This record gives sequence, structure tokens and C-alpha cells, in this order.
Amino acid sequence: MPTRQPSRVRTAAPPGWVAALPALALILLFSVYPVAVMVVNSLGAGRAPADGGPTLEHYQRALASDSVREALGNSVLIAGGSVLFTLAVAVPVVLRQAREDREGRGSATADALLTLPIALPGIIIGFFAIILTGRTGLLGLAWEGFSGLAYTFPGLLVAYVYFSLPRVLGPLRGAAATLDPVLTESARTLGASRARVFLTVTLPLLLPAVIETAGTAVAVALGGYGTVATLSEGVRLLPLNVVNELTTGYRLAASSTLAVTLAAMAVLALVLGRLLSRFARKAVAS
Repeated sequence: MPTRQPSRVRTAAPPGWVAALPALALILLFSVYPVAVMVVNSLGAGRAPADGGPTLEHYQRALASDSVREALGNSVLIAGGSVLFTLAVAVPVVLRQAREDREGRGSATADALLTLPIALPGIIIGFFAIILTGRTGLLGLAWEGFSGLAYTFPGLLVAYVYFSLPRVLGPLRGAAATLDPVLTESARTLGASRARVFLTVTLPLLLPAVIETAGTAVAVALGGYGTVATLSEGVRLLPLNVVNELTTGYRLAASSTLAVTLAAMAVLALVLGRLLSRFARKAVAS
């Protein structure tokens, strides 16, 4: 007579949010709480008795400061300008990489060289700029016009392009790999030139990813400190002002005010990138 196997009692699987608890705890610990403390300090309501809060005086003083407004404007121009230049370089590169990957001709060496800057601290990228276009840099020895370029606005812009390149190439390469090559081949068969195919077929399909990637890259560039700290002789960016308030007199409320402003700018760049990307996707789909 066959033996009867004992029935197994199935236990209900835990809810999905349980698996997310460790990540949520880390976010609360390392993001939400520090930001909350930073906001409290910026309002002068921190533990330092000299803060004089709660007050908006620190924000008013920051916005009235010529040096802060100049640093804020420089930060927007450097972050936005460098990402625009990076996109102009990156889009043709990722389209070619996607084509080579489909044909099985992708180069691991080229991929490593293009993504190398993401492994380098900003201060190292700053030193690269000095070695090439500093007062005694390699390019400066070849032509005097390059001497000292690293400490100027164009020199800092070039350094930030190098800093932003891998942060743009990675996401865009994934988006380019999803493009259907049949669409471009069909347009070419119908007689469209390469430029027209790019402007009317490829770019609209890639545009949502371009916009979202740009928002993320601008947010990262706004907070970049190491590169501008190395090349800070001429151009001041907002991260320098944040550190300066802490290192010269430990003005915690003033430093927190600038840090909150910088964080708000980065969040705004991220949000705008996501919103405009969604709008572009709906426009392409329609």
C-alpha cells in the first residue's frame, strides 16, 4: 500500500515592501535625516547659540551677496554648458557603439577609455587639466595660448566635459541599443539623407533619454567639488562657497544655507529632466 506523503503548508510570501526596508533605512539615515538637519541649521535653529534662529536672514544674506550670486551663476553655466557639450560629443559615439555592438564589432578597449573618468576623483581630473593646460602644461609649452587655460572659465568647462562624459555615455548607450535599426534603414531606402534620418527619426526616438540623462548629469556636475577646488584660482563655483563658510570661522548656518541652495538646484535639475523626458516620450508616442 503506497505511503501518503505529508502535505506541505504553503506560507504566504512577505509583502514586497519588506525587501525594500534595508534600502529605505539607508535612505532615511544618509539622506533624509542629514538634509533635515541641514535645513534646520540654515534657518538658524541649530545647536549653535550664535545662529539666532529661526530666521530667513541667512538666505536673505546669501542672495544679497555678490560673491554668492556670481558663484551660483557660474555653477549653472558650467554644469549646463559642460553637459550640452558632452551630449554633442556623446550622441554620435553611442549611436556608433550601438551599431558596432549589433554587428559584433564592439571594442572593450574603447569602452574602457571612454568610461575611465568615472573612476577618477574630481581632484585628479583637475590635475589632468593643470598638466595639459596649466602655466607649464604640455599644451601650454606647445602654444602660449594654452598656458594657464586650466584656471579660466573655458578651461574649467573642458574639465567638466571630461568629468561628465562617462555619466552621459552609459545611460545613452543603453537607450541607443534599444533603437530599431529597421526604422533608419527604411528611411534611407526611401531616399532620406543621413542628416535627415538623424534629425527626423533617430534624434526624436533618443530625445527622451537625452533629456533625462542631461538632468542627472547637470545635478552631478552642480555638486562636483574636487575639480573646481583644484582649479579655483579664477572661477568660483557654489561648492567652494559652502566649504569656505565652514573652514573660515565655522559658520554652520551660512554654510548650510548654501548647501541647501545647491541641493535644491540639483533636485530641480533631476525633476525637470524626468518631467521633460516624460513629455518627450508622450510626444514621440503620439
